[in-house]
Amino acid sequence: EFKKIESIKARINKANYRKDYRPLHSTATSQALGPGSRYEIDATIADIYLVSNSNPESIVGRPTIYFVIDVFSRLVAGFYIGFESPSYLAAIQALNMAMTDKVKFCAQYDIDIRSEDWPAIGLPDALLADRGELLGHQIEALEKTFAVRIENAPARRGDAKGIVEQAFRTKQAYFKHEGQGIVEDTIVKKKGGKDYRLEASINIHQFTEV
Repeated sequence: EFKKIESIKARINKANYRKDYRPLHSTATSQALGPGSRYEIDATIADIYLVSNSNPESIVGRPTIYFVIDVFSRLVAGFYIGFESPSYLAAIQALNMAMTDKVKFCAQYDIDIRSEDWPAIGLPDALLADRGELLGHQIEALEKTFAVRIENAPARRGDAKGIVEQAFRTKQAYFKHEGQGIVEDTIVKKKGGKDYRLEASINIHQFTEV
């Protein structure tokens, strides 16, 4: 007597329904008029432990990765990797890279490119973030001075920024083949086992290059 969607709504709470079960009537790209129309920004903690640049014996922890992605083309317009927690300071550095030429940045890592190889220079029309570091008076300078529209996703709605969330998953799967110290399900091992944290071997410079 009940439609499937009605029975699902009755069984689970509203927040989980909106995030995981609601019907999808369109795609994220439908709101983007073209390249540079909408950027998505988000941060995650990388699933890898890094060592110090100056002392390879010293394990310094897991870095924070910021991605800025163009919705229309799925191009990574900019990123930032550091050890600070997700914050306005880290987000603005990712945005700075997303809006400037990448040739100098890549040259720091001995990667030679031309501007047309990574054509993401300039300001987007809209920037979508979660209700975190870009929700405040600090980002208003970018909003008012350059007429960039700042949008914030609803609380507990990671699906609102699905493109950047999927990019994290894709990139993390890639670098797990490149280094050691990859986070595993558990640290507790049986006798004679190993601790994955102690296998860390690459520093933040090498990780950024990857």
